Amino acid sequence: MKNPQVTIFAKQAGVEITPYTKRSDNRPNEGRIALRFFRLESGGTSLRFIVEPAEAFDLGSRMGKVHAEGGKESLSHRFETNGNEVLTKLTLERYTRNGKHGFALGLQRGGEEINVPTTGERFLHAAEFLRHLSLSEAWAEEAERGERDSPHPIRG
Repeated sequence: MKNPQVTIFAKQAGVEITPYTKRSDNRPNEGRIALRFFRLESGGTSLRFIVEPAEAFDLGSRMGKVHAEGGKESLSHRFETNGNEVLTKLTLERYTRNGKHGFALGLQRGGEEINVPTTGERFLHAAEFLRHLSLSEAWAEEAERGERDSPHPIRG
């Protein structure tokens, strides 16, 4: 089976964008999108940022805006683990060095940070791929038979 994926490699790091399935106890599985940031060195760190389909669409749109207008955009997620709150921040930016423009995706969690510089073409391709996945991963597994036969709150 083929798995849709976009991977951007830089000198020391990369980011991989793929479909992801959110599995929960007592709830149907749901489609999500995973952005996995990794270091290329042996034993390097890997950080994952999971987004809902609507967030993926928003990220793709923000990337288009950053590409066209410059600047920086970010999206943050907070979650609890072992009684501690963890903040993860995804950053999209266009920067200028030595008179040339570049683009980067970065992920920061606690003291860990992974930045992946890339070209404008790859940046826009990742944006379009996120928008594509926002539609293809907007799904939830069908509920069990008993729930499925109950009246839908909207359809009556």
